[in-house]
Amino acid sequence: MSRPDFLLHRATEALYDAVIDPAAWDEGMPTLRTLFQSRVEALYCLDLRAHTLRPVRIEGVERAQLKRFSASFYLPDNPCLQTPELHRPGVVRTDESMLAHLGDPGALRRSTYFNEWLRPQDLAHTMGITPWIQEGLVLNFSLLREPGRGGFGMAEQRRLGQLARHMERAMRMVVKLDTLTQRCSDSTMALDQVAQGMAVLDAHGALLQANRAALQLLACGKGFCLRGGRLAAREPQHQARLEALLSACTAGGTAPEPAQQAALVAQGLVLQMTPLRSTRSVFVSPRAAVLVSLSEPLAPPVAQARETLTALFGFTAAEARLALSLMDGGGLREAASRARMSYATARWYLKILFQKTGSTRQSELTALLVRVTQSARPLQMH
Repeated sequence: MSRPDFLLHRATEALYDAVIDPAAWDEGMPTLRTLFQSRVEALYCLDLRAHTLRPVRIEGVERAQLKRFSASFYLPDNPCLQTPELHRPGVVRTDESMLAHLGDPGALRRSTYFNEWLRPQDLAHTMGITPWIQEGLVLNFSLLREPGRGGFGMAEQRRLGQLARHMERAMRMVVKLDTLTQRCSDSTMALDQVAQGMAVLDAHGALLQANRAALQLLACGKGFCLRGGRLAAREPQHQARLEALLSACTAGGTAPEPAQQAALVAQGLVLQMTPLRSTRSVFVSPRAAVLVSLSEPLAPPVAQARETLTALFGFTAAEARLALSLMDGGGLREAASRARMSYATARWYLKILFQKTGSTRQSELTALLVRVTQSARPLQMH
C-alpha cells in the first residue's frame, strides 16, 4: 500500500469513528492535512436561510476569522453561491472548476469573500465536496491552500472523490443519530413539564431516567429516595414491599396484573409501577424495566372521600375516619391519633378494614384507598 493510500485509509477510519466519537477528528484532520498538503481543513454547515456558519470541525482558521466569515461569504458577488450545480453530493469541486463553470476566471478574486476573508489569511486555492444537503442546510468539507502551493491536482481530486463516498455515508449516519438524540431530548424536556414524577428503573431498581418532578419528590424527605443510584424506601417496612413490586413488574409473563399490585403509599407519597418491555433487536438483548410514577395524593374533599368509601366498602363513620387518616401516610399510631381514637381501637378497626376491602397489609390497603378515592372524583363531578 502506497503512503497516500495508507493515509486515505486512516482518514476513512477516522471519519467513521467520528460518527460516534467526535474526538476521532483529532486524528482525522491531521491525516487529511498530510494527505492533501492543505493548510485549512474544514467540515462545516452553511445555513443558507439564516446566513450563518455552523462549524463541525475546522482546523487552521483562528476563531476571530470564523466570526467574520458570514459577513463576506453571503454576498451576491461570491461565485461559491452562484454554482449550486457544483455544491451537491458526488461532485468534487476546486476554485478552478468553479470559475470554469461560470466562464469568468476573475470572479473569485473580485469577490468580497476573497478579498476580505481568504486573502488576509493568505489563502487562495480550494477543493471541496458537499456530503449532505437538506432544507436550506449545506454540509461542506473544504481544503484550502496558500497561493504558493498551487491548485489541487487530478490525483488529489480523485482521492477526495474516494473519500466523498464514505463521508456521505457517515453524514447520513450522523444525521440519523442526531435525529434520534433530538427526539430523546425533546421527550425529556416534555416530561420535565409534567407535574407528576416519572422515572424509569432497570430490573434492579437503578435509576435510568427521571423527570424534574420525580427528582424533587425523591429529595423532599418523604417516602422514597435514591440510595446508591437505586430507588429505595425511607422506612424499612416499605422497602420489602417496594422490592416485591419491582420483582413482580420485571418478572415477564409470570407477573400478576400491575393494577392489582403495583402501588405503594409511604409517608404521603404514592408510587405506582408499570412494566416496560424493550423493543426487540437483533443486536441488543431486551431488558426489563419499569415506569414509576410518583405523586402526592390529590386529596378529594373529605366528605366526598368518606361517601366514596362508604358506598364501595360499607364503612361505618369511625371506619371511614380511620381509613382517611391512613391515607395521610405514616404508621397506625399516627393515623389513630389523627382519627382521635386509641391505638387499640385503631388496631381493631384496621382488621375490619382488611376484611371489607380484601386487603392483607396496611400498605396494600392504603394504596387501594388512595386509588379508589382519586379515581372516583370525576364521577362525582357530573
